[in-house]
Amino acid sequence: MKHPIFKKLMGLLLALALLATGLAALAEEVIISESGVVENPEAIVAGENELIFWSLFSGGEGNYMEGLVEQYNATNPKMTVRNVKLNWGEYYTKLITAVSVGKGPDIGISHIAKLPELHDQGVVLPMDEYANAMSFDWSQVNQNTLEAATIDGQVYAVPLDTHPEVFFYNKTILREAGLLNEQDELDLPQDADAFYQFMLDMKAKLPEDIYPLALSSAGDDPWRLVWAMYYQMDGAPVITSDLEIKLEKDKFVAVLDYFKQFYDNGIIPINLEDFYSYFMNLRGAATFITGVWATSSLENIEGLEFGVQSFPVLFGKNAQWGDSHTFILPVTPQKDAERMTEAMKFFDFVSKNSIVWASAGHVVANVNVLASEEFAALPYRSDYADVANHVVFFEPNPYSYPIRAAMIQQIDAFLAGNQTAEETYDNIVLEIEEITF
Repeated sequence: MKHPIFKKLMGLLLALALLATGLAALAEEVIISESGVVENPEAIVAGENELIFWSLFSGGEGNYMEGLVEQYNATNPKMTVRNVKLNWGEYYTKLITAVSVGKGPDIGISHIAKLPELHDQGVVLPMDEYANAMSFDWSQVNQNTLEAATIDGQVYAVPLDTHPEVFFYNKTILREAGLLNEQDELDLPQDADAFYQFMLDMKAKLPEDIYPLALSSAGDDPWRLVWAMYYQMDGAPVITSDLEIKLEKDKFVAVLDYFKQFYDNGIIPINLEDFYSYFMNLRGAATFITGVWATSSLENIEGLEFGVQSFPVLFGKNAQWGDSHTFILPVTPQKDAERMTEAMKFFDFVSKNSIVWASAGHVVANVNVLASEEFAALPYRSDYADVANHVVFFEPNPYSYPIRAAMIQQIDAFLAGNQTAEETYDNIVLEIEEITF
């Protein structure tokens, strides 16, 4: 048996070791890249009255968010917010890892599509208690997006925006081809057959060196359009919250075959590299489909006269693809109610002042801002603002990201001509079964 003095000595040495470890952690150097990205955000320690906010925004979006943080801090809140920029590609991995070891931030960002996974992994806190403590008004938030942020009856995120896929068009090119109406706008047919014929007619009227439609033949954008068109057919959920696969084969196959003819008949060139550039160079493509985040970039291109509208309703039901940036409360060791309530005050401020965020092109989630004269005065945004009410999100389940990846991979193979639409459907179902097993 060890002597009591020895035990006390060992206890003292252990305490000193723990103290040294803590001091080393506090003294860890914070590494910041030239672009302002923090490489080791877990090394940042909050001040006494400071909330740490991990953000995945960069470029113009990053500047808008930084401006909103500065505006909030200028109101002299009880707790100021420190904006910490992370690399988008590493954000979720670092967030999940940091939370698991008790070093996560007070405030974070999540896409709606990622939220159920974060919930399943115990990364996010429900907000109802803290929202009630400061009388957060949930009616100010777009209800379609808010519903997607609600899991098992509790709200886990404050939606900041909706960013859907939309249809851009070059007015100069289409005016020359006689395809704009008297208001100098493009009338897109709201019917599948009529839309396809319209695009064929456009191809016939354009110079041979101008593509009718610039779009990738692989990756996120084709999948987003397939998603929208499938739900426009009033398709059942790809997968439910209970992990029941309900993807309807006849409707999904019909959408794939319809979509592929745009590539097969030269409306969309196959294998366009950097399809954005064909629209942005003024004379490469007459139309272009991507997310609303492109709006602010297009506005800054000298000589580009363009219009934008929501993706057409081709199969009867107005259903669209979209995602949403949301604010979250990551799990922290102390789960301090006061800090979380102060974080909700920051979310409330940003929501009410999100006209700044609208400048990035997004459809802001605050319905009062959306209905304001300031928003109406912004060019283009009102042309697609209603899309937020028609976005179909994944039903909450922790596998939406890997399921999306599986669907993208199989649609890519289909568009490349490597498999039939029927085989694509079967492969997707098999992969979903493997993912959710």
